[in-house]
Amino acid sequence: MPYERDVRLLERLEEVTLQLMRRMHAKMEGSTPEVTGSQFFVLKRIHERGRMTVSVLAEEIGVSLSAVTALMDRLVKSGYVTRSRDEGDRRLVWLEVTPQGEEVLKACLARRKQVMERYLGQLSGKDLEQLVKIYEKLLTIMEQEDKE
Repeated sequence: MPYERDVRLLERLEEVTLQLMRRMHAKMEGSTPEVTGSQFFVLKRIHERGRMTVSVLAEEIGVSLSAVTALMDRLVKSGYVTRSRDEGDRRLVWLEVTPQGEEVLKACLARRKQVMERYLGQLSGKDLEQLVKIYEKLLTIMEQEDKE
């Protein structure tokens, strides 16, 4: 029965993916005690944009304003991000990565690259290419579904 086989494969895929992601994140976070995985993700997003509002950040990463505010409180306290009110519209709060935040981000990116290379580098080029194609295909399916 192909259906039963597919269900078993999907369950196996779910378990393997969960274990893989947990281990990869643990390796990446354990090596960069300056920031958590969530803080890294947000710091990277703000850095890529140059400057962004709290509300846009919350919308882009799909979390509540209160969750972003709590995360920002920790990043601001650590000196990695500045928070400032817009002069024209005091309701807007702008976020920017500080030079200290850029240094931490640079260290995190380097360490994450090392971890990825350590494990993914053991795959053949063909396997790695196939893995990327599968992820891209899944992402395309999800993006298409979002548009509908």
